[in-house]
Amino acid sequence: VEETIAKSLQFDFETIRVATDNFSDANKLGQGGFGAVYKGMLSNGETIAVKRLSKNSKQGEIEFKNEVLLLARLQHRNLVRLLGFCLERKERILVYEFVPNASLDHFIFVGIWLQSM
Repeated sequence: VEETIAKSLQFDFETIRVATDNFSDANKLGQGGFGAVYKGMLSNGETIAVKRLSKNSKQGEIEFKNEVLLLARLQHRNLVRLLGFCLERKERILVYEFVPNASLDHFIFVGIWLQSM
């Protein structure tokens, strides 16, 4: 069952490469300790956020897939939804829904502020 779920979440590398215009700097949203994040557009017009994890990661393929399955199960109004992943050509890529004009800080701190009122 989990293997079927994993396959349904899997994107091929070429789809992500095209969506991000070959991971162009113009589409780069940011860079963090675990890798870079890019904005992309799928062929169906859906805008996505693509996290391209650092190739220096020691995480194995099985651990990566397990983490993806866990992330895919998490659903909350304050969490960006994981759409899928790519595990191809030694790449480890996470594909998320794109939330325009909002940073993670916005979701964290606005939520805390509203709770304190």
